[in-house]
Parts: sequence; structure tokens; C-alpha cells
Amino acid sequence: MVNKELGGEVNKPFQLLVDSDAFVGRFFPKDGHHQKALSLFQKQEKMGIALTTTSMVIAESATVLSHRTGQDVATKFLEIIERSKLAVIHIDTKLQQEAYRVFKAQSKRGTSVTDCANVVVMQRFQIPKIFSFDKAYEKQFGLQMLR
Repeated sequence: MVNKELGGEVNKPFQLLVDSDAFVGRFFPKDGHHQKALSLFQKQEKMGIALTTTSMVIAESATVLSHRTGQDVATKFLEIIERSKLAVIHIDTKLQQEAYRVFKAQSKRGTSVTDCANVVVMQRFQIPKIFSFDKAYEKQFGLQMLR
């Protein structure tokens, strides 16, 4: 499930799951979270925090970046991800079915299947925090967010 092509074996447990809005904030200068995202990414790098994300988050981030900034920025984002040491958890059939189960249990309008997949991944891989600006993770799912 972990994309070893992006940096080899992971030496320590995943400490932080990166969500789409963190990537969009990092790569889109006009995003309202741009400065905060830059600062938090730099801080995690200095601290040596083991970051991970999911294949769904990467796809969603590239799509949002393409819509907001154009294909060039979205392509650059994908190239940076491909060269990085970021561990990528691929959403297989089992994780996807579990994400759908969590999604179907929600009643809030605008619930994201990708967010539900993130919840499942955090539980499955015992990832303690999420790097996101979406307060639903805290309010709906009781997850700890990066501050």
C-alpha cells in the first residue's frame, strides 16, 4: 500500500496525514491558507515528521489545483510528489469500501468521500494527526488536527 517509489521504506510510523487543502494551500499562492500551509510544511520538515497522504488526496489536490491555477501548477504538483519521499497510501478496494461505509453514515451535506477515506486510513494506520484546514475532521470525526 505504501508507494516505495517515492522514497523507499518508511523508517518510522506515520505521524501526520496530509489532506488536499494543505497541498492546495501550499501550491496556490492566492489560497487563504497559503502562508499557514507553507509555514506548517516547513516546520514538519525541520522536525523530521513522517508525512503521508493517500492516492485519493493526490488526485483531488491535482484536480483542484488544475481548476484554480491551471494545468501547469497541477502538473508541477504531481512532479514534486513523484520526486518526494512522501509515503503514499493507495486506496485499495477494502479501504474504499470502508470509506464508502463511513460516507454513507454521514448526514451532513457536502461530506467528502476523500475525507472519509482519510478517516479510515488514519484509523487503520494509527496516524495521530491530520494536516488539514477542514474542521470537520475534528468536529465530525474527533480527530486531532495539526495546529
